[in-house]
Amino acid sequence: MTLVLDLPTEIFLEVVRFLELPDPISLLLTCSSLYSLSTQRSFWISALETTRMKSPIACPPHANLSRFTLETLKGLVFSWQKLQDNWNQPYPKIACVTSTHFQAPPEILASLQGTDILVLTTGDSVLCWDSKLATPCPFPAIEIGVIDSVSFTESPGIYSIALLTQKLGNTGTHSEHRYILTIKHEDGKVVSFTNRVSDVSISNSGDSNLLFLTEDVVGSIMTGDDEEQCIITVDEVNSNNPLLDSTSVLRLHRSVSTDRDLMECFTYKEHLYNLIEDGRSVQIQHISRRSLRAGHCEESSRFISEKAFSGNDFDPLFYPFRTLLPSTPRYGIGAIFVRIKEDEEDDLRSLTSFTFLPSSLTHSSDDDVSSPLAFDSPSVVALVPGWVLGHNHVWSDHSGSNIGAVVQTEADPPRLVLVRYHPDIMSTSVHALAVPDTIDLEELDGLCVDDATGAVHLVDNEGVLSTIRYV
Repeated sequence: MTLVLDLPTEIFLEVVRFLELPDPISLLLTCSSLYSLSTQRSFWISALETTRMKSPIACPPHANLSRFTLETLKGLVFSWQKLQDNWNQPYPKIACVTSTHFQAPPEILASLQGTDILVLTTGDSVLCWDSKLATPCPFPAIEIGVIDSVSFTESPGIYSIALLTQKLGNTGTHSEHRYILTIKHEDGKVVSFTNRVSDVSISNSGDSNLLFLTEDVVGSIMTGDDEEQCIITVDEVNSNNPLLDSTSVLRLHRSVSTDRDLMECFTYKEHLYNLIEDGRSVQIQHISRRSLRAGHCEESSRFISEKAFSGNDFDPLFYPFRTLLPSTPRYGIGAIFVRIKEDEEDDLRSLTSFTFLPSSLTHSSDDDVSSPLAFDSPSVVALVPGWVLGHNHVWSDHSGSNIGAVVQTEADPPRLVLVRYHPDIMSTSVHALAVPDTIDLEELDGLCVDDATGAVHLVDNEGVLSTIRYV
């Protein structure tokens, strides 16, 4: 009879391809024979490749792991494990803190996954910041004006940001522009920072003005209060024959109220998804890649995700606060919707709800029409006592499974919480992140959570940017 340990090493390495961390580590600890797999680079590459399909690791999402040394691969695995172990504690502990003082408080626009690169706005300018070295990247800041809307897209070594901005001219008139900023990076560092700018003519009559960006097109979705349709405007960005603001009208199937609903959009594999959340369910409209490229945006399919609650039905007194989008829905979360209920009679009953919208890959044929995403699971809600201090005081990490927020009640001082979604059991947990005594959360202007490097970036109203690392 053949013993398991007599099987060829190739068989065990094939098994590892189907194991997510921390299971491969447990396999190594089974016996000395299996521990010998730790000397194989392919073992660590398989463990990391499988894990990073559902959870970010501390390198860019498109990085070629085969280029890394054995020690680097081991470091990525143990860094991921240490962060998960720490963030799963009721009170995650701090590993280290660095701080930098700016002349004016910067706003964190983006965090590039698996790097130390932050994109900051200061005044009317955008700049790249190296959070590890605590210095600006060696490229000039780009002047843009006041940001109205923003969208992001990412490809190997390239991070792009689309911005709609307003500038006040010398005559007191406002001019509107659309910027597409392109950040190229290698080994976690910026190698170029460029932009393209164009004048735009966008009506201000709509109460909602959403921006979206793919490698090929840039566009906006506009709708007014209590309207049952939206206007989608699309331009091509990488073509000699641009669509020149091709415009379509999309039926929403329900009226959109600014007092009741949250609306957002995102792209995945150049397909467009328009989301409307009304407190009880989420409607997701899919506009296919073929439709988007043609400039005649029509609904290709539609999904409804009901909310799953453990307790009473949703209280309609929760009012819409903010929508958060992960870097990509491939990790299993399409969006997070934040709502607040402030109880004027009993502050202890004030609550903030975080609704996680699960998504899954359909693995359908790449025919330009079929949706690569499905939304076939109910949304999951976490309820946290208190209310979020402001729109800049809540942030989704790259995966969408970890939300950082500064929450307060009348009875207690503000606290920095980490709301975690656990996809394997479709449940949530809330953790109180440790914060240095030198940081006053009441004076905070904004925050950013980076699940790849295990960092939380905090900006206060004195212009101090602090990076707290939990691994």
